[in-house]
Amino acid sequence: MSRFMLDRQVLVPPGYAERSCLLVKYRLPWLRHCFVLCHEPRSVASVAKPAELMAFFVAQAEQLALGTVNDPQAFMLVHSGASIRKRPNLHLHVFVVQHRWQKAWVYTVLGAKNIALAVLSTVQGLVAPRSEPNPSIERTFRGRLRRLRSAAHVRR
Repeated sequence: MSRFMLDRQVLVPPGYAERSCLLVKYRLPWLRHCFVLCHEPRSVASVAKPAELMAFFVAQAEQLALGTVNDPQAFMLVHSGASIRKRPNLHLHVFVVQHRWQKAWVYTVLGAKNIALAVLSTVQGLVAPRSEPNPSIERTFRGRLRRLRSAAHVRR
């Protein structure tokens, strides 16, 4: 996705630093207003509660939409849970959209990116197995393994 992230800027607007947050502003082809709200804690003590961060992020999404297209509700959010996101820290993607075709375009770009990454990961795994474990995959596998063991224990 980084190749499609045009005019990328990393900002720290007022209210972000005290929450250990950053704002990444970029654009995609045919979509001018894209953002990633990131929590980047510098220490364990500065890790905020997820519910408080999400409330802050949603309020910021409304402000970003209002500031860019003068409509506080003209946005869509994309958030991945810790088990499937690439980065360990909490982050929220904000896409300011005014038309349904823009919403469809966001889903198309995200789908194409994730399919390409899945295919690339599979091909790389076939060619040269990973020397380092992937924590995201291991968390997912551990969770499934626990559920399978639990289900097998219940059946006995």
